[in-house]
Amino acid sequence: MPNIGSFILSNLLYILLLVATIFGYFWIYQNRKRLQIKDATAALLALLHTMIGVFCVTIFAFIESGEFGGRSLFGGILFMPGVYYLYARLAKKDIAAVFDTAAVLMVFTLFCARIACFPGHCCLGALIPGSDGLRWPTREAELLFYVVLLVLLGKISGKKQHYGTLYPLLMVAYGAFRFIVEWFRETESPILFFHISHIWCVVSVAVGLTVYIKIRRSHLLASKKSSRIVR
Repeated sequence: MPNIGSFILSNLLYILLLVATIFGYFWIYQNRKRLQIKDATAALLALLHTMIGVFCVTIFAFIESGEFGGRSLFGGILFMPGVYYLYARLAKKDIAAVFDTAAVLMVFTLFCARIACFPGHCCLGALIPGSDGLRWPTREAELLFYVVLLVLLGKISGKKQHYGTLYPLLMVAYGAFRFIVEWFRETESPILFFHISHIWCVVSVAVGLTVYIKIRRSHLLASKKSSRIVR
């Protein structure tokens, strides 16, 4: 009889990607009216989201290191918006609805991807000085961050005042969180006091904040026009 525990550990990444795909199906299905898609399309979009997401994090890791085989979650955060926008334009979907739906799905996918780091002993926290081998619990902190963010984005998803802002908020929150956590992670490529990931953190926050401000301004203008019409 095969060892089930060993099988799960050796195939954990694939199992977690399957879990993320299943979650994606139910989440997209729940938002099918906003996305204006057929029921069966939800399954296809969930599968494509996982497959393209894996490609993005792999390519981004290659850009960082020049070697294949690694994964960088910034690939999902920074590259996938281009995929969402392209889909929305080609399929003639509401761009804001696509990005809002994708934001929650992205957080859950990142959560699953980070869990896969544990058996692989990658993305470790740096050694705590004077602790005799203990490391900063950066991966655990990141998982907690995803849970909190998933709950918060889930609560405001679909609300008119937050329409179109979920993914920009994700980019800002993720970039800010990782900017702090990077100082406590083990890295092979420090740049003075900073890590290369700090650059991506700044990019993520800057892009997310810029888009968020632009959307909020458009909401404010629309609200003012609406109030003038009522008067």
